[in-house]
Amino acid sequence: MTVTVRSLGSGSSGNALLVESDHAAILVDCGLSPRQLDAGLRDCGRTPSELAAVLLTHEHSDHIRGLAWIAKTGVRIIGTAGTVTAAGTPAANREEIRANRPLAIAGLCVTALGVSHDAAEPVGFHISGVGGTVTVVTDLGHGDEALHDPLSVSDLIVLEANHDEAMLRRGPYPPHLKRRVLSRVGHLSNADCSQMLAEALAHGSGSRTIWLAHLSQTNNRPELATRTVAARLVAGGLTHRVEPLPRTRVGPIWRSDEAPQIAIQLPLL
Repeated sequence: MTVTVRSLGSGSSGNALLVESDHAAILVDCGLSPRQLDAGLRDCGRTPSELAAVLLTHEHSDHIRGLAWIAKTGVRIIGTAGTVTAAGTPAANREEIRANRPLAIAGLCVTALGVSHDAAEPVGFHISGVGGTVTVVTDLGHGDEALHDPLSVSDLIVLEANHDEAMLRRGPYPPHLKRRVLSRVGHLSNADCSQMLAEALAHGSGSRTIWLAHLSQTNNRPELATRTVAARLVAGGLTHRVEPLPRTRVGPIWRSDEAPQIAIQLPLL
C-alpha cells in the first residue's frame, strides 16, 4: 500500500494536509477557506465527499476555517473531546479520539499525540499504514520527549518551525504577542525544532523527509528555517531531506514508495 501526503497550505493563514492511501483519503485540519479547500483537493484529484475523515489538531481558526463547509458533506470530523467541543463540530459528524489510543480509519492507524499549546485539548497525529508512517506535529510551545518515539519511526515528519527567535524579539509584534509565541504553550522556534529532531532521530538510520510547517511570514524565512534545521542535523551526523512548506499554495508531494526504508538503532544500555 502506498501512502501519499500533500500540504494544501501551512501557516497562520491556514493549514490543511492531505494523507492518502490506496483505500482512503484523510485531511489533517481544514483551516483554509471553502474555496481554497475545494481547489486544493481538486488539484490533488479529490473532492470533499471522497474524504474518509477530517482530523482536527485544535480549534484555532487557522486549523478549522473550512469546518462548517466541509462538515456539510457528512464526513467524520475527529478530534479530542476538548477540540471538537471548542470547534463547535456538528453533533452528527463529530467523533472523539483520545491521546495515545489508536483509531483505525480505512486501513490507516491514527494515534493522537498530546502537545503543549494554548488550546482546549491540542494534539498532533501519528498516521501509519502498511506502506509508510507520517507524524504531523504543529502548534506546540516546546519539544516534548514523549514525541520522540513517534518521530523516530516516521518516514515523513511534518513539524513546526514557526519563528526565528531573534527576528521575533526585534520584530513588530506587540510585547504580549511575543510573550505568547515564546511561551511553553506558544509556537516552536527554528532552533527548538532542530533540537527536537536531532534528539528524536539520533538513534535511527536511513534518510527521512522533514517538512517544516507553520512558518511565520513576519518572523521567519523559509531559507533560514531550512538552513537552521539542516545544519543542526548535519552537526549530529544526520542526513535528512528538509523542506519548508508553502504558506498559501499546494506544496510538495511525498510518496512512501519513493522513500528509503528506515532502520532503527536502539542505544546500548
